[in-house]
Amino acid sequence: MSFAKSYKFGKSCILAALLICLTLPAASRAGCIKIAAYNLENLFDLKHDGTEYTGYIPGGPLGWNRDMMETKVDHLARVIHDLDADIIGLQEVESPAALETLLRHLAQKDSPYPYSAIADARDAAVRCALLSRFAIMDSSEIFAEGGSGRSILRADIDISGNRLIVFVNHWKSKSGPESRRMAGARALAEAVEKLPEKTDYVLLGDFNTNYNEHETLRRRPKLNDTGGKTGLEHVLNTRFQGAAVDERQLIINPAQGLHYNLWLELDEHRRWSARFFGRPQSPDAILLPAALYDDHGISYLDNSFDRFDPGYLFDRHRIRRWQRADQGRGRHLGRGYSDHLPVYACLQTGPFVFRPETTSPVKSLEKAEIADLYNAKAGAVRFALKNCAVIYRHGDNAVIKQPGGRAVYVYKAAADLDKGAYYDLVVIRLKRFHGNLEVTGVKKVCPRPGIAPVGSLYISDPDADFSEAKLENEVIGAYTGRYANGHFYYGNQRKIRLYFADKALAPQAPAQVRIRGARIGYHRSPELVIEKNTQIREVKP
Repeated sequence: MSFAKSYKFGKSCILAALLICLTLPAASRAGCIKIAAYNLENLFDLKHDGTEYTGYIPGGPLGWNRDMMETKVDHLARVIHDLDADIIGLQEVESPAALETLLRHLAQKDSPYPYSAIADARDAAVRCALLSRFAIMDSSEIFAEGGSGRSILRADIDISGNRLIVFVNHWKSKSGPESRRMAGARALAEAVEKLPEKTDYVLLGDFNTNYNEHETLRRRPKLNDTGGKTGLEHVLNTRFQGAAVDERQLIINPAQGLHYNLWLELDEHRRWSARFFGRPQSPDAILLPAALYDDHGISYLDNSFDRFDPGYLFDRHRIRRWQRADQGRGRHLGRGYSDHLPVYACLQTGPFVFRPETTSPVKSLEKAEIADLYNAKAGAVRFALKNCAVIYRHGDNAVIKQPGGRAVYVYKAAADLDKGAYYDLVVIRLKRFHGNLEVTGVKKVCPRPGIAPVGSLYISDPDADFSEAKLENEVIGAYTGRYANGHFYYGNQRKIRLYFADKALAPQAPAQVRIRGARIGYHRSPELVIEKNTQIREVKP
């Protein structure tokens, strides 16, 4: 294998990263080591190497110049900043220069990554790369048989004295048959087989393969030149004995070389990170071995997988990819992000704790109050809630509250809920996102008579402490205070962090402001979430 270079981006960035780790409740300090994969869709530099795609020739007629590159990198850096992963595998990075430009933008957004690596042993249009807040001890490349295709980047990372090996993949596209991806799968499987027993490792990246690819081959026979076998399922063994591998099988059969595809943790309608001719696809994936389900070293934090899909990455339910004129073949327009969504999961140091809800949904329907949800395990559930008032709505997200009881956030599952209405409903899935409880699946939504007094269900106590656990996901009434240093100072010497879904909503600090109708969220620590311009306004002191 050929060794890849590992790039350290500036002493100031390293110092900033160390300060962040020491002063904030970072994922690695709070039990979550967040890993992610993100295809950046053609992050090119400004050097003409002759390997560029036509649309990315520097100074060419399609407008790929310094201003356009800086704009694209800034947009991608925003996503990575918001994703806030400790380790992130990247695809479609042209060069070390392109990677260093991205690192510079991330440092400017207070998201420095002191360690990075890129697969640059041979000339290629785009490469795999990796950013890490943990030290990269070594990095190397893996090549498919015959030397064709993109190389796979291997990075050995030190996490609190434990070694984690991350393999970053970008397999051949579906412009060709499955045998092209099978070559990459075999090279990766061979590398994994050489690892010592019980080595902690992760396979991630853009595999250009759906989690159920054997079904894709049946629908698209032109891809099927392998007798229905797929690299992901039959070489990396995400299928076993005719069915998709689940976590129980990893634990029962640790020596079988099986891998669990984390897409299986999500409801089927959310198992996609890209679209191909309008069809949802799941090319971006994180695969885990049995070693991450044992009682030592590094383990998986169960039920932590998801795709990263904030509203700004969509335009009318379509991914807001990087925009070019003439249906993607013309000039760069300076708008958009990537044609892929990031995917992420959490690891931890210590033993794996199995939560059976992931593979064994609760069968009996249980009557409950919203307050009971906070004591339930994340995953598949069946809780029947009655008399829930919708006190907040933004897109497909909402906050529901039982009068006299608690509130909870409904994420991407509120399409049938209207603000000010009452409902009986069944909660079928719960998730904890960076500590915040979210309802991510509901059914049997039945309207009830009456109009909810929304304003009277807001938090209005002048002595309220928004950081109290019992106020998680509540909506606040009108409070006046001072906005400074990213925080809202209110009441009797209290403060809480403000999160602006769009930075344009933030007033120029310092300022006296009035906030009303904002949700109390939690992202590693309590925060007020500002998503609308009606929620915050400046007032006279």
